Amino acid sequence: MHLTTHELLIGGVRLRLHRGGSGPALVFVHGLTDHGLDWSRLMRACAASHTVVCYDSRGHGQSDDSPTDYHLETLADDLLGLVDALALERPVVIGHSMGGSTAAVAAARAPGRFGGVVLEDPVWGSSRATPDDLAALIPAWAEQVVRRRAQDRATLLAEVLAESPEWDAEDHQLWIDSKQAVRPAALGVLPSFARDWLADARGIAAPLLVLTGEPERGAIVDLAAGQALLAARPATTVARFAGTGHQVRRVRFADVVALLHGWLAHPGAGGALAL
Repeated sequence: MHLTTHELLIGGVRLRLHRGGSGPALVFVHGLTDHGLDWSRLMRACAASHTVVCYDSRGHGQSDDSPTDYHLETLADDLLGLVDALALERPVVIGHSMGGSTAAVAAARAPGRFGGVVLEDPVWGSSRATPDDLAALIPAWAEQVVRRRAQDRATLLAEVLAESPEWDAEDHQLWIDSKQAVRPAALGVLPSFARDWLADARGIAAPLLVLTGEPERGAIVDLAAGQALLAARPATTVARFAGTGHQVRRVRFADVVALLHGWLAHPGAGGALAL
């Protein structure tokens, strides 16, 4: 897969993006402290049949820091601005964690803009954390960001190998790249995760696929959240992958690719899947 690299000025912020493939567009939105190229393996698996686009969110990768804030609404503005700037016709948006919540907010605000929405373990749990609860996490997380930015690749590789030995070697290297590039200010998004995510879900008009894992392994979309989602929006497909947590595609890559290709061709009527 050949990717071209571009920069766009969206909302006064320079965003770095990568584009490749051909066909209907897929836009990939990464999670907190990650970067766009974390999607490289999945983009490569889709590029034969789709145009694939990823970008670094503000404060991440090679994109600018935010001159204002990192609220989810602001990140959704960036996503919608990018879709407009690239003149993408009803792309399918695929987001992980923070990127999943960003995609959901954007799709709910602009129901006709996306042809489909795929969320890999978005920040849609059943806990009732408040903005203050989430803001209290920032100092410790910021220390971790600063530490990782200062460490060499060998040290970071040892860390990710210890935490996630089952990942592909390419994903280990991409994880290191992202941790050495993110800035602590990006953690300012955390308080905005405390929102009525069921209202976002109900506002999404496009077909919706949610990928998640086992809560005991770190999945955010726990069983109660999955049930609430299907009750509020029955047309949603919720696929729960055994043996995974928050990083579904990195652990069950081939199975995620197979499900995604099938769903893109035939979204179906929704429901729960155990995989």
